[in-house]
Amino acid sequence: MPRPLINRTTTSTGLSGPTTRSTAGAGGRMRTARRSDSYLRAIRALDGSGRIGAVEVGKLVDDIRREFHEKYCAVPIGIVGKCHLGPPFEVHTLATDGGIIEHYRTGQELPGGLEKARTMASSDAYLAIEVYADRMVCVRPDGSTVALGSD
Repeated sequence: MPRPLINRTTTSTGLSGPTTRSTAGAGGRMRTARRSDSYLRAIRALDGSGRIGAVEVGKLVDDIRREFHEKYCAVPIGIVGKCHLGPPFEVHTLATDGGIIEHYRTGQELPGGLEKARTMASSDAYLAIEVYADRMVCVRPDGSTVALGSD
């Protein structure tokens, strides 16, 4: 007879680590909480960074950083999203430490450990992939998230 799933005392992690949540430092706040509407707007606006000025890009980056510092205690190494500028571009990145936004062509390698997020970022299922040192958090267009352990 199967064991009940309610009130379990152990945590099942599977092959890739926990897939539903992750604590993020002091206070144990969740990295995988639903992302705010302002964060989603800022992520969507990044794709137009080739057409907006440096001041506007800087404001978007500041909004994204503020979201992480105020709510999640952990800031990702970078964020990867599908690029809608058209061929030859496939994905774009945001390096949260330096605020650099760059669009990458198909086959062009992403720097700093962000390459592992390319396949998921190219999917319409996710708005962005947040890459952390120990995992990736996939952000859906509605703001909900899925955490994936990484190697």
